[in-house]
Amino acid sequence: MVYHRFGIASAFCFLLCWTTTTSAVEDAFSDMPVVLSDNQLGTTPSRSPVAISSIDRDLIEAAGARTIPDALRLIPGIIVGHSVNDFGDKPLLVVAYHGHSDQFSRQMNVLIDGRSIYDPLLGGVNWYNIPIAIDDIERIEVTRGPNASTYGSNSFQAVINIITRHASEDQGHFTKINIGNHDIFDATYRYGGNSGDLDYRLTLATVNDDGQDRAGGNNAYDDVNSGLIDYRLDYQANTRNQITYQGSFGRTIQQAEAGKREPVRPNRDIEDKNAHQYLRWNSTISSKQSVVAKYFFNYLDEQDDFVSRTINVFPLDPFTFPVKQSYISQRHNLELTHFIRPRDTIDLTWGFSAQHDRVNSDFYFRTSGKVKRNTYRLFGSAVTDINARNTIDVGLLVEKSDGVNADLSPRIAYLHHFNDRHTVRVGASRAVRTPFLFEQDANVAYTATATINETEPVALHDQLYVPLNNLETEKITNIEIGYYGKLLNKKLLLNTRIFQDKLEDLIDGPEVPDPTGLDNVNNAAFVFDNLYATTVRGFDIEVDYRIDRTFRVVASGALLDIKSDDPVRVGKSREYEESAPDHALSLLTMKDFNEKYSASLGFYYVGDMAWMDANHNNTCEGGGQPNGGCGFRNTQGYKKLDLRLVRNFRLGNESASLAINMQNLLENYSDYDKFPSSQAPAVEQNLIAFLQFMLHIR
Repeated sequence: MVYHRFGIASAFCFLLCWTTTTSAVEDAFSDMPVVLSDNQLGTTPSRSPVAISSIDRDLIEAAGARTIPDALRLIPGIIVGHSVNDFGDKPLLVVAYHGHSDQFSRQMNVLIDGRSIYDPLLGGVNWYNIPIAIDDIERIEVTRGPNASTYGSNSFQAVINIITRHASEDQGHFTKINIGNHDIFDATYRYGGNSGDLDYRLTLATVNDDGQDRAGGNNAYDDVNSGLIDYRLDYQANTRNQITYQGSFGRTIQQAEAGKREPVRPNRDIEDKNAHQYLRWNSTISSKQSVVAKYFFNYLDEQDDFVSRTINVFPLDPFTFPVKQSYISQRHNLELTHFIRPRDTIDLTWGFSAQHDRVNSDFYFRTSGKVKRNTYRLFGSAVTDINARNTIDVGLLVEKSDGVNADLSPRIAYLHHFNDRHTVRVGASRAVRTPFLFEQDANVAYTATATINETEPVALHDQLYVPLNNLETEKITNIEIGYYGKLLNKKLLLNTRIFQDKLEDLIDGPEVPDPTGLDNVNNAAFVFDNLYATTVRGFDIEVDYRIDRTFRVVASGALLDIKSDDPVRVGKSREYEESAPDHALSLLTMKDFNEKYSASLGFYYVGDMAWMDANHNNTCEGGGQPNGGCGFRNTQGYKKLDLRLVRNFRLGNESASLAINMQNLLENYSDYDKFPSSQAPAVEQNLIAFLQFMLHIR
């Protein structure tokens, strides 16, 4: 049935493309956005070898986004959830693309200005402590599909590249304050200035709220309080050389609720301190050559030491034990890229990078206390215009990381431009995901000394994780047919594709008899291994329609079908197959009524699905589901409606605005776990309302 829907949708899109009347009139809305995330060359979406979505500043504001994931709901195929605390972990905002995700969402690379920010220990990104103020973002580019030949091994299912504004674009003073329910208090202050050829800006920001509520109205123990200092300097040394320097320091405190499906972790506060330094040099050698060199350093210090809850296990006396779960991670990365244009019809890019990751933790690596990894990459791409209507784009990455074999990640795309309004793309690519350090080297155990009758000591060893020596990379092979169109006098942009992704050697950590023989609690431990394979087929579409200068509509949708190739562990196969909704859509309308008043309305729909680490084994309320009992699609489909009303005004000679933002105007919903235990009622998303004040002083 899902394939039938794909065919109807694709036929409709191509019919729309060819029946749209063209015009010689060049409208003011015909300027196409430039994207950077395809092959590190600035290009237009119609010439991109991969499917790229772009969220600009106007869309971020119109969506009423307090966090970056709020804006990412506009991307077809992306799902956002708020993880629950059934295991005593800190709550996380989770962004996933095409399923296969738990709370860490390891199959997606996230970058800021081309600087990868995923956690080398656990993978994924903690969106609560991301080192950037949302008001410094120029746009967010999302590559829908693998793009390892440009950004490395973990550019697997998708790539999110957050692009910040040049310091010259943020001159003067800027202040923003959000105040609302859920104890929302956000504040941003930014100052930008210049001195000759040097432009600079400094941003201070804080984001605070009390998190989500449990079903029934009780507040979950998941407050978030974060603050950061972010700065950027752009120096134009001469007509050929530009230098950019960025840095940040941040601190986030998150409440973590006691685990409901494990007995150890108590209610506690987890503190994260993060920092980064980033230096980029652009040198134009000639009109046909340029070089980019960049170095960055990421630092994260997570403090999570605690004393366990009281353990009551007969015949032992009640006892507690200390857990030092803190860790420090560091990343150094150096990259050089050379851009060459030997002919007017050929663009070449090549480069190399070296990366060093280090994680210190006596908890996660109990036998060594620290783990290091070096990664080396050699990459290149070539874009050739065969003629005015046909383009070939190829790319290749060779990557070698400590502990895994060298991998090749190729990409090829053929683009046919029927005219300046219609382009069809046929592409294929392969990418890999290198195991994160926790997957590859985790050696975790709880150790304690208890007593019997308060006299006889008993040494306890509960082995939680054991490393596997021959863990391999995950692999994805993508084929797709895409269309990019500029319709209705270029007022409407249409970006759509049909695709198939074949994922192999997927890493999972089932519980097995303890291989170390040390466990005297339950003789079991989790061991990561390459166990599964899936095939994802789908269709996605996005539309950006600027009806006139005052009215804009942006919509997206995705249809997905996931099949697991695992013939043995049927339950786990179903978890993969249900890890993304069959269909999801978003719609955002923006209207400027006049110079003073504007409004936006956002609607989002997500079908039934199941996160990979959600509770799959509870008894269903109201009966089971076909072919497998209950609890698989345990996040029930939901609808989300958001409204933003804006009043612009002047304070003296300066521009200001006051906005009312209301989110979740429909029914309450849970976007992570549909069937939690009775001890931990579902975390619900309910009404969020906040008042926003912004002031620009030039």
